[in-house]
Amino acid sequence: MARESGFCIRKSKLDGFQFLISLMFAHHRGKHFSLLDMASFLFRDFRLRITKQSLHDRFNVNAARFLKSCLAFLMSQKIRYNGDSNALRGKFNRIRIKDSTKYGLPDSFICKYRGFGGALHNSSSMISIQYEYDFLSGQSLDLRLTEAVRNDQSDSSDYTHDIQENDLFIRDMGYCTLKFMSMVDSAKAFFVNRLAPKTNIYASRDSKEPVDVKGYMRKLKKHGLEFMEVEVFLGKKDRIPVRAVISLTDEDTYQKRIRKTEKQARSTGNNVSEAFKTRIRLNIMVTNVPAEMLDAKNIRKVYSIRWQIELLFKVWKSQAKIHEFNTSNIHRFECQLYGKLIWIVLNLNLFNWLQQRIFSKRNYLCSVWKYFKLILNLSDRLLEAIKTPREIILLMDDLAELAPKILKLEKKKGKPSLNQQFMCLA
Repeated sequence: MARESGFCIRKSKLDGFQFLISLMFAHHRGKHFSLLDMASFLFRDFRLRITKQSLHDRFNVNAARFLKSCLAFLMSQKIRYNGDSNALRGKFNRIRIKDSTKYGLPDSFICKYRGFGGALHNSSSMISIQYEYDFLSGQSLDLRLTEAVRNDQSDSSDYTHDIQENDLFIRDMGYCTLKFMSMVDSAKAFFVNRLAPKTNIYASRDSKEPVDVKGYMRKLKKHGLEFMEVEVFLGKKDRIPVRAVISLTDEDTYQKRIRKTEKQARSTGNNVSEAFKTRIRLNIMVTNVPAEMLDAKNIRKVYSIRWQIELLFKVWKSQAKIHEFNTSNIHRFECQLYGKLIWIVLNLNLFNWLQQRIFSKRNYLCSVWKYFKLILNLSDRLLEAIKTPREIILLMDDLAELAPKILKLEKKKGKPSLNQQFMCLA
């Protein structure tokens, strides 16, 4: 792969494997990672003597292409687990969760990674990392770097690929366009998502005017309802049939939404309409999952599984330091980031193997946060396992012995556990 990408053209002291491993295991240095650190690592682990200048020269477009191809190859591997492969599988083929995380870059990177600028953002150059995975198996499905100005709606339309019957899509409402929902529905797959405040709902296929949601709000308040369910249609032209589960938001959430909306409106010189204020007082969940498969009471529980991807992004930043770097060389930045992402996906595969094994035997879930804390402490063991493949069996045996004792996912006070959220799918 190093030769195919142009990273290795002729025989060199530094080969593709050494270059990849040195970047994978430099993640913990974050913004303090230097070429001296990399040279020291290569000497310690491979007895390779190389100068900082020689390393600097190796960070070019071919090096970034090589690491990108390594990540793509790793993403393409379908991991098969021992034991009951259907241990986490209920009504759905896959539960596909997708979101993105963004952060600012040096202004000199704007040629490739354009940012928003303006009053709401402090960087003219920003990167967006798009990620999708299957909650049931843990398999990573999509992982790409894009410029921040490419919005989630466009990404959702262009990269909603490989839709299989009975897939369940759970995404932030920024991704959930009418086109996206129509594609999913046409493929006999399912979605559960919040309805964007600007999307109109219609009482029937022939309705000329959208539903006035004030009526829903009055009914909820008058009868003190926790929620109400109605069958409606989305889109002026599409008229996608959905079940809408409507509830009142709490006052704190409403005030947060108002402050955010008004801040955005001021930056563009607009005002917030009363109709829009009414919409953000309501939580409107929409789904095409039949009621016999998922009742209205459990729809919000299923949607809350989406927050697992936020936890993953938190792990990526706190443990793998994906947002920390100290270089103005865009190719070196990309190489470092790809190295970190490869380390992340590798460990997610190990975690998912553990999860399947523990769940099939003990029927509880493991904490991904605890796993990454553990593997950081076992970093040298993992490195040796990669360099000497037979060592991976010993490492995984040790992880399987440790997992039931220290990785169990604990319930947070006042909140349903992930186990409880998951069991409503059974």
